Amino acid sequence: MPKINRQEDETLEFKRQWTDRALEDLAAFANTRGGILLIGVQKDGEIVGAPTDDREIQRIANLITSRLGIAPSIRVVEMEGRKVLEIRVEPAQGLVTYGGRYLRRVGSTNRDFPPEELARHLLERSGRTWDGLPSEWTLDEISPEALAHFSRLAQHKLPHLEPSNPAQTLQNLELLESKRLKNAGVLLFGKRPQRLFPQAQLRIGIFRGSEILDSHDFKGTLWEQLEGAMERFRQVLRVRFDIRVDEASLEGLQRKEVWEYPLEALREALVNALIHRDYTIPADIQVRIFEDRLEIWNAGELPPPLKPEDLHGPHSSVLRNPLLAQTFYFAGLVERWGTGTVRIIELCRAQGLPEPDFQNQQGGFLVTFFKDPYTPERLQAIGLNERQIKAVLYVKERGRITNREYQKLTGVSKRTATRDLDELLEKGVFERIGATGRGTRYVLKGSEWGQRGQNGVKNGTKTPKGERDA
Repeated sequence: MPKINRQEDETLEFKRQWTDRALEDLAAFANTRGGILLIGVQKDGEIVGAPTDDREIQRIANLITSRLGIAPSIRVVEMEGRKVLEIRVEPAQGLVTYGGRYLRRVGSTNRDFPPEELARHLLERSGRTWDGLPSEWTLDEISPEALAHFSRLAQHKLPHLEPSNPAQTLQNLELLESKRLKNAGVLLFGKRPQRLFPQAQLRIGIFRGSEILDSHDFKGTLWEQLEGAMERFRQVLRVRFDIRVDEASLEGLQRKEVWEYPLEALREALVNALIHRDYTIPADIQVRIFEDRLEIWNAGELPPPLKPEDLHGPHSSVLRNPLLAQTFYFAGLVERWGTGTVRIIELCRAQGLPEPDFQNQQGGFLVTFFKDPYTPERLQAIGLNERQIKAVLYVKERGRITNREYQKLTGVSKRTATRDLDELLEKGVFERIGATGRGTRYVLKGSEWGQRGQNGVKNGTKTPKGERDA
């Protein structure tokens, strides 16, 4: 017997003959990417043929339409001299049920939607968002303290806000429907929102490798979670003080706090996690603090068409929870136009830190902040001497160093400078740019200078001739 040179997959199913069980495959196709059902082909791809008279085709078409509510395309195709029925369905506008079940196609099998994914699909296809659905709570569950806190934050954008009139305030914020709080209203202004949404909390853990050293949960309104998390950062992150003199007086002395990670960047990332997470997925926002990095993960991947690489520059703002985003905007904690991730990157760059990493991971979105690998303590820990540490800090500030500049900076001979610089190359701290001799410069490995220095370009312009000394 002849065979089809293809196997069943996400968009293809074989059936020796028509049975009502085929309706399950068609429903799963319609709920995924669409697909083709071939009647007259066995599971192993052997072509056996099937009845293809008009009466049989009409019977099957009527059955599919009445049972599934979709209109298939059915045609007779000839395969290796045998007639086969090809039944094609397109992705449905709404979810299709079969026997009271919502099915999707995974590989060559049909599976039930997980409850949280089903809820998300139903919302998406209905044109509503989770945060805009009415909850079972009424105005009796409003926290006056949360409303007053928001009023203080929003006084510049909403100067006529009246926290003493909760009904009017929430109505103006579009957080009420038929005298019931919408889900966004519960998270923002409810008394202990976790009574209704236990997944709506934030967790911060401190790790050494895979070992958990400490863990704290933050509940309450989204405002309380944000402030609680920021206070926890101030407790557990290291800070140093940068003293600078603006003028020759006591008043001219200014002390600047420099945290391991810019607190404003962390706040921005936390706000994004709180307002963009998928609240239909039962998972906390998870913040993991490691020795060399800090990770913030929230349930729900970036909504299409956004991709992680888009976040490094100007991009469109796609809102999963528009009511939450709008309220945070009025509070002055978020911008409308997708500038948050660009600001996070700029804040890290300004502090000399590597750019954060953005990626979809395990059904969620992960932001990873990296520590400055070039602090004196870290450089000393990898065995650098005082001269080398001084040179690394010089390069952090100026972008590059030459052998001659190293000699001048540290007061050593050319031979010693060469030995020190070679060791910095071996340890992977520096990389060499340019030809040997007078054109050689040293930059931090993987830095922007290193990437651009190969062709003598910095910020789009050629490196001045005077900077190419040995």
